[in-house]
Amino acid sequence: MNQNHVVLTFTLITILMCCCANQPTERETEKTREDSIPAHATKVTPATDVYPPLLHSDEWEEPVPIKAINTAGAEDSPFVYENDFYFFFTPDPNIPVETQLLDGVTGIYVSHTINGVWTPPERVFLQEPGNLSLDGCAFVREDKMWFCSAREGYTGVNWFTAEFRDGKWTDWKKADFDPDYEVGELHITADGSELYF
Repeated sequence: MNQNHVVLTFTLITILMCCCANQPTERETEKTREDSIPAHATKVTPATDVYPPLLHSDEWEEPVPIKAINTAGAEDSPFVYENDFYFFFTPDPNIPVETQLLDGVTGIYVSHTINGVWTPPERVFLQEPGNLSLDGCAFVREDKMWFCSAREGYTGVNWFTAEFRDGKWTDWKKADFDPDYEVGELHITADGSELYF
């Protein structure tokens, strides 16, 4: 376990011991991604990007931000599967993990494309209301999602899976993942024979 995992584990244990009684029992629906972004945050555009994407082939078009998704907050770990765009969002990447854990908006989101237009992103809830978790790095194949999570009852960051049933992600459980592999973004090939992370 590296130093970051030790710090995250200690932080989560401290939060769980001190704050669980204050965790709301219902999903916080009044908070939006946009409302949670600090006033001082600046939206990065291709013109202001320190490391703008570079095209090396005429077979691709110039990249443009997806208006429904790109905010002055932090979107990360994007993954497209069929007509769905999954990504991690936090309003401010510079805030402490314990603040992200309790802010009501940090987590995995999904946007769907309908006739070439992306819908407003919706939060993907992968934990029962009232239970703390910090989920990210989603990968989807067929009706199964792999995601990393720091959550109650577990030490450090672990891989979990969820099943898509009746229009929502459910049946989340700890994945049988080699503990020698570091937890981070992953991709499994279409035939299921290779794992990249």
